[in-house]
Amino acid sequence: MPAPEHAGASDGRDACKRRRLLMARWSTPGGRRRAMHGATLIEVLVALLIVALGMVSMAALQSATLKYQRGSSQRALLSVLLSDYAERVRANLDQAPGVVAASPYLHAVNWSTQAASAVSAAARDCATETCDAAQLAAYDMAQWRASVRRSLPLGAVFVQGTAARGLTVTFMWADKELTGAGGTLGAAAASTAAAGEAALASASRCPAAAGAAVGVRCANFTVMP
Repeated sequence: MPAPEHAGASDGRDACKRRRLLMARWSTPGGRRRAMHGATLIEVLVALLIVALGMVSMAALQSATLKYQRGSSQRALLSVLLSDYAERVRANLDQAPGVVAASPYLHAVNWSTQAASAVSAAARDCATETCDAAQLAAYDMAQWRASVRRSLPLGAVFVQGTAARGLTVTFMWADKELTGAGGTLGAAAASTAAAGEAALASASRCPAAAGAAVGVRCANFTVMP
């Protein structure tokens, strides 16, 4: 029986040697550095992940903020333009739509026709010359349409209704993302099929009679002079 006891003692000594060797390696500066290096690498990766998630969240928040600011600025601009039109009509009610058959304050010209050319000046400049009510209405409309064109990309208007029941004023403008360097809609937008144009007109609330093309945005308002 001595042989088995000798083998067991040998195994025990070997196990003790392995434990001492592991402890010796850990106790050395090199061993500790390797263990600490592994833990530090994991911490760095976690920190980078947190920073990346934070940057993505900040970018999304900034994008939403800019979109809200653009929408607010646009609504404020449209409000100013609408108020300008309403004041012009109120100051010249003898030429208001419904009071006269063909009021200059109406404008039922489609988008394509308006976008294809600049806004024409009135035949008479009422700022420097004496005008009657009809001439003043024509001057008002030319001045107002020119202001809309300057304020909005390819800005145009579509006005219908009567003073008694309310005037529907539609502002139309080209989406900047689809507007070329020359201030015109891109070729893809101009060549879109009529079905696609009708779908977009419905989505952006453009009147069907306005014939708004793809890339055109509309905003409708009602005015009671």
